[in-house]
Amino acid sequence: MRAFRLLAVLASSSVWLLASGQTDDACRAQDRTYSTETVPAGNHQPYEQMNPLVGTLSTKFYITVVNLTPHRVRLRNTHSYQMDTFDFGDVPQGRARQNTVKYRGTWATGDDAGEAYYYLDGTDKTFAVRVKSYSSESNPRRVVLDLSGMGLGQREYVFPGGETAVSLVVTGSGRYGFQASLRHGPGNWMRNMYDVIHDRPVRHLIMPGTHDAAMSKITNKLKSIGTESNTQNQGVSIYDQLRAGSRWFDLRIGSVHDDADAGVNKGFWAMHLSNELDTVAIGNTGESLDEIISEINRFTDENPGEIIFLPIRYLVGRFEHPDRGHIQWNRAVVNDFFSKLRGIRNRCPNLDTSTGFQNRPASYFMDRNDGKGCVIVLLNGHLDSSVPRESPGDGIYDIGRIGVRDHWSDKMHASDMAPDQVRNWRSVVRGSGGDDFGSLMIAQWLVTPDAVAATAYSLQRFAIEPANPSLYWAGVNGMDPEHWPNVVLVDYIGVQQRDRKAWDQLSAELYTLAVGLNLYMASENCGVSTRRSPLLAAKAARIAAAASSSTRSREGQWNGIVFANGTTLDDPPPALHPGRVEILHKGTVFDNGTVLEESISNPW
Repeated sequence: MRAFRLLAVLASSSVWLLASGQTDDACRAQDRTYSTETVPAGNHQPYEQMNPLVGTLSTKFYITVVNLTPHRVRLRNTHSYQMDTFDFGDVPQGRARQNTVKYRGTWATGDDAGEAYYYLDGTDKTFAVRVKSYSSESNPRRVVLDLSGMGLGQREYVFPGGETAVSLVVTGSGRYGFQASLRHGPGNWMRNMYDVIHDRPVRHLIMPGTHDAAMSKITNKLKSIGTESNTQNQGVSIYDQLRAGSRWFDLRIGSVHDDADAGVNKGFWAMHLSNELDTVAIGNTGESLDEIISEINRFTDENPGEIIFLPIRYLVGRFEHPDRGHIQWNRAVVNDFFSKLRGIRNRCPNLDTSTGFQNRPASYFMDRNDGKGCVIVLLNGHLDSSVPRESPGDGIYDIGRIGVRDHWSDKMHASDMAPDQVRNWRSVVRGSGGDDFGSLMIAQWLVTPDAVAATAYSLQRFAIEPANPSLYWAGVNGMDPEHWPNVVLVDYIGVQQRDRKAWDQLSAELYTLAVGLNLYMASENCGVSTRRSPLLAAKAARIAAAASSSTRSREGQWNGIVFANGTTLDDPPPALHPGRVEILHKGTVFDNGTVLEESISNPW
């Protein structure tokens, strides 16, 4: 009965607002919270730190905090012991700050420690960042991101390499509810924010993407010299990439043919080759097309309502020993390939192609298949005019049906790649009217090491040490409500620590970044969203929003602990806070420069 009375009050309030001409739910420039405040410049991992002999002796590390909320993240205080540098600060709305930690000495002393305490302006939410050493461990220097003061749990991290960063992404608001990157949220993150994005054209969405997506393992269907180190680009399967938030999959599919008879097709496989058309192609194969399709179907069965783009390149054959050039697909091979693709459930046949897919509202795709969403196959390979290049009746389309700008920096160092990517997306404006960029922009946030460096250090290390961590300070600080890419394409999505690839070991920075960029960054642009930002609830809806948020909070509340090895405690004792300093030792330095002259109990 109480619920019916609440609905009646809300209905009458809405009628009154309409009758009085008030449009409190409209986006207004004066409501914008994005801060243009200058934040300290960050640092990219130097290349020499990739050398394990150098990297293991590192004493400097970074902890990046990304604030995609309308609340300023304020530093309350810090203290540190046995640290040469412990530099933390406020994080303005919509910005990121790379905080610096430098240990004293060349290795752990066993009692190195420091803590930074934060709160979110205008709320009762707090969190802490803890840095501590464990001399008995092989990776002794740990970071604990303690968001128990926000009801979002705690997570222990190991720095992925020397002079690189651990990152925390926070989004949401006091009214909407908060989300952080310690764990992945619902698999169907798009459907979960349908009310926010359904009327936005696809070119106004931001989503994670995965580079060489199906190269999550090495299957050796080609007799070449590609190895896991220099050819594998992802750590988890297509299914887990989907769960980790990816919605744009850079797929490169080719057929493998018998060395003695080019007419014998041994199947369709993901490939990563130096050049698929070269006489001699160097590389290897990954997942089979059958595996890819099975994993997509599993995900969409579990998570209806998403838009999933499958741009597929290559579309040529190679002999098992790829030393005689490519094999052009004939009609029989194409028919076989299309037959496989028809096994993808929730394809969207007969879409209206009179306008580019990027200009259709998200709901046009999300509502298809009775609300199960759309898997959109886009062919971008080397098919010639003698064979079909698309089959709209089967939901298989030529890449030309969507307007795309795909920017690859082709840089070996993150310090060169990052500004190049930022320059590209800042060259266009997002919004309404004639200046609004009309295509989908793919930002390839990845470095391209040469063959020697990739073999020596691995594509995995290049991804999780210099490339991916730089996204959360250099990339974020290169965005604002008018400038951002649509797809952030990465290697090794979710992998934060080398070779930790089990689902419960993955971290959710890119997932949470995408959610936050849609909820916060794009919503602060009145040319993108005609309605007020969902993080700033309209007056007429505040009671309902609070009730809804409370319900969501109770249903999805989690305040557990994830340890560095992936072990999880869902219901830890209330006093368990890994890395918390109970005693502040004599010599502890506070953020105002005060040095403790005798040991005391930690008052915080």
